[in-house]
Amino acid sequence: MKKTAILVLVLAALAGCDKLGIGGFRSAAPADAAPAAAEPKPFRAATFNMRTDCTADRGKHDWTNRVPLIVKVVEDNGFDIIGAQELKENQIADLRRELGPKGFAAVGRGRLAEGKSEGVYILFDTNRFDCVASDTFQLSETPEVWGSKSWDTDCPRTCVWARLKDRENGGRDVLVYNTHLDHLGEIARQKGVELIVGRMKAAADDGTPALLMGDFNCGPGKTNAVGIAKRAMRDTADISQTPHKGPEKTFHGWTPPVRYLIDYIFSRGPVTILSHTTHEDAPGGELPSDHLPVSVEVVFK
Repeated sequence: MKKTAILVLVLAALAGCDKLGIGGFRSAAPADAAPAAAEPKPFRAATFNMRTDCTADRGKHDWTNRVPLIVKVVEDNGFDIIGAQELKENQIADLRRELGPKGFAAVGRGRLAEGKSEGVYILFDTNRFDCVASDTFQLSETPEVWGSKSWDTDCPRTCVWARLKDRENGGRDVLVYNTHLDHLGEIARQKGVELIVGRMKAAADDGTPALLMGDFNCGPGKTNAVGIAKRAMRDTADISQTPHKGPEKTFHGWTPPVRYLIDYIFSRGPVTILSHTTHEDAPGGELPSDHLPVSVEVVFK
């Protein structure tokens, strides 16, 4: 009889331990326990000079032959946001036709007064992002005057921006800026970046994460446009949590190997850069552009 009583007491004690979660037993979750917060979901942003449509490009380099190559690069690498440069009206129309059914939309316009000329655009996956606001401004002393140019610029240049709401991350916003700096004017490149950075800081003063991407038409330097951007932001190649993948340089001019690093992505605010990649994709052995696209995998902090 005593043995039976002792056994009952031991079993009762063990049951009590299970409820308290001690002695290696699983504890019961409180009925009102809050669900664990979802982990932030990364997205992939890319800068891609797609090469303008021009008569100098014949045969395999003709725009009509390159459209499917560019679409494949976008799909194969899972780009969610793309800063595209050098697109004429017919080119952005082709990309809207090909990528639109896959969920992509585009904002931006041409750099001349009529708006149909070569320009910069931001393409984004509407399956994930909503565009809250966007606009394009000239890189000049009169940014709101279409087609205007200043300093030593050879031709009018622009910057397009978009505030995108990420539905996969609780509706958090990210500001994206995309530009193509002048190919000749050193002062124009410097002044253009200063203008962009100033506007970006004003727009993101509430702590909104921001990305600046584009073709800077110059290599790394302390005093040039890249150096100005680095002082105001972080070069994503420098802060990637994993080593850079792919070539260090980005422009080959149709004759590989690549010779110049002129395409960049910079970040500002509460984001972590998980990876930084220069893509060498050549679907079917053919190059989609005279530039290599650069992408980053981004996650909100």
